[in-house]
Amino acid sequence: MLWLASEHRRIQQLYHEPYAALSACARSSGGQVQLWQFLLEELAAGAPGICWEGAPGDGEFRLSDPDEVAKRWGRRKQKPNMNYDKLSRALRYYYDKNIMSKVHGKRYAYRFSWAGLAAACQAQAPDAPPYWHYLAPRPPHHHPPAQPSHATPAHPAPAPQHHPSTADHSHQLGTR
Repeated sequence: MLWLASEHRRIQQLYHEPYAALSACARSSGGQVQLWQFLLEELAAGAPGICWEGAPGDGEFRLSDPDEVAKRWGRRKQKPNMNYDKLSRALRYYYDKNIMSKVHGKRYAYRFSWAGLAAACQAQAPDAPPYWHYLAPRPPHHHPPAQPSHATPAHPAPAPQHHPSTADHSHQLGTR
């Protein structure tokens, strides 16, 4: 019975604190600190040069001083030549792994994918609880107001149909 209570507490913590959960998972894997883990630690500590953009649960953060963050990462990994160019290369590696993505239109802004991080962490530590325990709580979805019953629903225009014969000869029509 005591095990159930402690397991329940742990699952509650994992659900409400994705950083703590993912960090604990990474530590249990026995590997070295990962860049994503370092960034989460920096964000949790309120370190200079990095900050959340909006609610932490949304996963978006910005490097307000990317060179300083890169220097700290270099010190942590005992790589004195670390700079933002090298750090950003490592971040791009995470895009393919669905661990994080670049926020388009915002300089030095990135977004963690909690589900992607959890899945990667689960792969590193198979004895960890299922990855869904690591997911951040989602805010309630905003639904647009319902249309009054007397309103006429808008009808979308039909989608254009693809005609292979037209597409195949588009070079003859000069539309390519």
